[in-house]
Amino acid sequence: MKKMKNEIRGDSYRAVLRLPSFVVLLVGRLISGAGQILFSMATMWYILQLTESALAAALIPMLPYLIYAFLGIPLATISDRLPKKQLLIWTDILRAGIACILALLFMTGSMLPWHIYAANLLIAILGFLFNPATQTVIPAILPEPAKQLAPANALLNSSSKTVELLGYALGGILIALISVQSILFLYAVTFLLSAISIFFIRIPVTKVVKQKGISGFVKDSMQGITFLFSRKILACCIIFGAIINFAGAPLHIFTPIFANMVLQAGPQGYGLLQSAFAAGSIAGSLLSGKYAKRLSLAHWFLISYLISGTSLLLMPMFPNLYIAIACSFLLMMGLALVNVPLVTSILLSTPEEKRGRVMNSMGVLMSGISNPLGLLLGGWFIETYNPSWVYMGIGTFVICMGMASLFVRPFREERSKRTRQQTTSM
Repeated sequence: MKKMKNEIRGDSYRAVLRLPSFVVLLVGRLISGAGQILFSMATMWYILQLTESALAAALIPMLPYLIYAFLGIPLATISDRLPKKQLLIWTDILRAGIACILALLFMTGSMLPWHIYAANLLIAILGFLFNPATQTVIPAILPEPAKQLAPANALLNSSSKTVELLGYALGGILIALISVQSILFLYAVTFLLSAISIFFIRIPVTKVVKQKGISGFVKDSMQGITFLFSRKILACCIIFGAIINFAGAPLHIFTPIFANMVLQAGPQGYGLLQSAFAAGSIAGSLLSGKYAKRLSLAHWFLISYLISGTSLLLMPMFPNLYIAIACSFLLMMGLALVNVPLVTSILLSTPEEKRGRVMNSMGVLMSGISNPLGLLLGGWFIETYNPSWVYMGIGTFVICMGMASLFVRPFREERSKRTRQQTTSM
């Protein structure tokens, strides 16, 4: 018997959004995400005014990357060992407390640069305890994780990108209109609201398996990497992802230069390209969340790289602002297409007691190391080559990587397996 038209599929976005626990967690994440953007912008702006040094200000957004690269896996191990609900609530409360202390220092005129760096450092550490716990909790609060995890991840990704897109635009206005201490107190309120929302979520107690002593902690920390490389398809995804992140990292530096030198569009053009990036990420997340189970990981990687590489090739070939905006949208949409299927596949295949370590290990291996190295490479390229040639070179490389995935054995086996499954189900 055919389903009624008004019946909501269990794996649809509407079905996931009807789950109270997930909606409360989603809203809490969005509120705290907006607060984090405000906090980062306000502290960067204050440091810039205080020191008149762009390098001193740039250290603030660099701190999370450095902590993630060096401490991401140990922090995830700690997160996996602690009760998840209490951990989520207390990391939010502590971040709110740090913001309040910083605001009071500012109000009393006692603020020094090292206070801001220390606050950002502590908040980043708490964030890297919070995030693995969230990734462990999300499958646990879904009634049918096998069906609902992909749309849930897509909603989380697309919502965070939407907040990012609006947050930086509104953040600049708020910084101009209200004082830094007011923004810090507002930031504290966002995390208190997040903590309150988590308090009302029913989070099942997750399994904890840990080895004793320092050597046990080190062995536990390595289990994330061991798990990923014990599965050939996931190991290939990690390696390909790390290579692409390394190659694409210079684009963070070249985008404003490309907008200015090639498109001659100035800061307005750069802002439009950044908006297109965010919009493409949102579209790619929602699209892959809807169809994640239709294709294998190997198919998603191939499609992602072909779309992204072609977009990079076309941008310098047709140096027009509107074409560049369309290509920027397609570029980030292509890159985002693979994120939701990959994260969903890893979460579903990982035992709950290892999820934090596995997810942080994936992040460290794919971006925590390759992105900083790629940015250093970009700094050298920026002095040596024309931006148009860099875009075309990276685009060609991404396309070649996509074509190379056709000949990698684990990817071939994954595609063949999915094709046989689809043929059998018909």
